[in-house]
Amino acid sequence: MKKMLYGTTALVAAGMLVSGAQAADKIKMGVGGYFQAFIAAGSDDDGTGEPGANRRSHKVDREGEIIFTGKTTLDNGIQFGVQVQLEAEVCGDQIDESFMWASGSWGRINVGSENSAAYLMHYNAPAPSHWAHGLSSPNFSTAAEGTNAVGGYPHSNPNITSDSEKITYFTPRMAGFQLGASYTPENCEEGACGGTYAGFATDNNSSTQSEVVELGVNYVGKLGGANVAVSGSWGEADVEGTATTAEDRREWSVGAKVSMSGFTVGGAYRDDDQGASNTNATAGDRTDWNIGVRYATGPWGVGIQFAHVDIDAGLAGGDDELDAWEIGGSYNLGPGIVLNGGVQHWDYDDNLNAAGAENQATVFFVGTHLAF
Repeated sequence: MKKMLYGTTALVAAGMLVSGAQAADKIKMGVGGYFQAFIAAGSDDDGTGEPGANRRSHKVDREGEIIFTGKTTLDNGIQFGVQVQLEAEVCGDQIDESFMWASGSWGRINVGSENSAAYLMHYNAPAPSHWAHGLSSPNFSTAAEGTNAVGGYPHSNPNITSDSEKITYFTPRMAGFQLGASYTPENCEEGACGGTYAGFATDNNSSTQSEVVELGVNYVGKLGGANVAVSGSWGEADVEGTATTAEDRREWSVGAKVSMSGFTVGGAYRDDDQGASNTNATAGDRTDWNIGVRYATGPWGVGIQFAHVDIDAGLAGGDDELDAWEIGGSYNLGPGIVLNGGVQHWDYDDNLNAAGAENQATVFFVGTHLAF
């Protein structure tokens, strides 16, 4: 499989380097992005040792990115471009993603720090209020998970490598179908990989998942009066070192979304063995699923979403689980300005019923998303 990916990449690269290709204009950078802020209030289980103990019942959240983009088109029609996503606050990952790309009649290539083809081509349940929240949003998750192995929010998106350095190829869309493939030599971003002048990354880091191949496929089309989108993915990685608690990682997912007459219905399922061997006593195979429906008319939108996570606790026995739902809505106040809010309920269960790993939380939120 990896040899096939190498060969495909070489063929596409050769197609990009055809003779006589001249740019009509030098790449010029533009600035865009978003900023969002929310007020949230709610309750967690707050008895002694429980996740909500000694926590406030309200907070102010905000998150944003400044996104720099640029592209140019050669005389032969091939486009080259670049994107850099700068976090709007000081954080551990100050540059979220940065990559260059090229596209033409042969498809598209991304090179750099960007999500995989499996992730980018995936379809999910619609968020009831806005993608900024939603049960699968990585931006805002107010409920406290404590020591539960679920460790936060449910996410059906295939994501072995996240923003690690990789090369990705997408085919042209044909008869509604598109294929994508990503290769990640080392599961890390530039700085964490040792930096540009550190030489090649080491290949014997115990339990590190590397040599990652992630494949994605989706279909977009019409069925009667409905718009239909379906996706699937497969990912595999090779474990480094000789740790007995880790093995080669495997992940797969399916997703679908159907829209008609203002309604959008969707759902997704993901299975990730997390590279945990049968001797792992803490966390093994993880499954995520979600389903939701949203209705939009004019500037208004409203929806509901359910999600579930199940993680095999390995030798400890049983499963850690999360069940969650959200009801929310939105109003488009103007171009790029969306008001949204809703209520979420989170229920974390622990395989051993440990107080510090179980929580029932209810969260109310309201806020504004600005896109520019």
